Amino acid sequence: MIKDNIDFHNVAEMTETENGWKMSRLPSVVTERMEEGASSVAAYGTGVELRFKIKGDAVTLKLRAEEAAEAQTAHIYYGAFQGGWENSSRTILTKETAVRIERPENLKFMQQVTEERGLGFNPEVVRVVLPYGTCIYLGVEGEVEAPAPEDYPAKTYLAYGSSITHGSLALAMPYTYPFQIAQRFGCDYINLGSAGSARAEKALAEYIVSRRDWDFASVELGINMLGYTPEAFEERVREFFSVLEQETRPIFVTSIFGCFGSDQEKAAVFRRIVKKYASGGQMVFTDGLELLNDPAFVSQDLTHPSLEGMRQIADRWYGVMRERLV
Repeated sequence: MIKDNIDFHNVAEMTETENGWKMSRLPSVVTERMEEGASSVAAYGTGVELRFKIKGDAVTLKLRAEEAAEAQTAHIYYGAFQGGWENSSRTILTKETAVRIERPENLKFMQQVTEERGLGFNPEVVRVVLPYGTCIYLGVEGEVEAPAPEDYPAKTYLAYGSSITHGSLALAMPYTYPFQIAQRFGCDYINLGSAGSARAEKALAEYIVSRRDWDFASVELGINMLGYTPEAFEERVREFFSVLEQETRPIFVTSIFGCFGSDQEKAAVFRRIVKKYASGGQMVFTDGLELLNDPAFVSQDLTHPSLEGMRQIADRWYGVMRERLV
């Protein structure tokens, strides 16, 4: 979505409120067909990037974050390059926050490396990677230009799943496994993670296959549905995958990653159910335990991966994907 000459990457709708512009990763016509809470989670900034080219020396974005338990920190990239220490990140406060970003002086060097290494993103493109939380857009000062299609990688990866996909406890969005996998492939990414609410809804499956802006996708299912009976879970999964199995683009599927709290027996049942239905069409199934099953690589809550766990998921799933895609 383009607004104010900025590409609001992974934003399907923007709604003007008295406090600024709220951003949603899903259109309301989809969330209206989903269970309660879907619309609020779709408004999380995880996976949203504000992308633009600086036409002068600098620009200033104006943002505000809603109250959250964790620090709301946006990370700045120049194409595929992480910003330097003076331009690496900004904390977004609950009051209006001015984020000043300067045009880099070493742009020619980054362009040379980008071309030599095939990094995909034009380093002229500033990418303000929003944090895990809800940010409000207030405006921009300075002259900016929206990137052109040729400024972006040729291919795009779409990821759907729970808060683990969404980015909870990744500490910074560039540490999420979808971001890391996209980096390894040199491609773009779309994060449709749904914290606490990845419930295998048919409306979401239909929305995913209706989008023509991705080349391969991943689906992580089960952990958010442990409150369902196995019978209800199986019916929902069967319906969800009946939509995905018609897709001709590759879809990589996984089940519940290693978690070490209660419901271990039910988690095992749910893993078998996902495997049962994730084998049609272009779907490639990998058991979640094959991607992460190390208690040293989860956080204190015994469910969400630590940074080491995120990296292991990215490493192992990238290996699976690479065999199919490269």
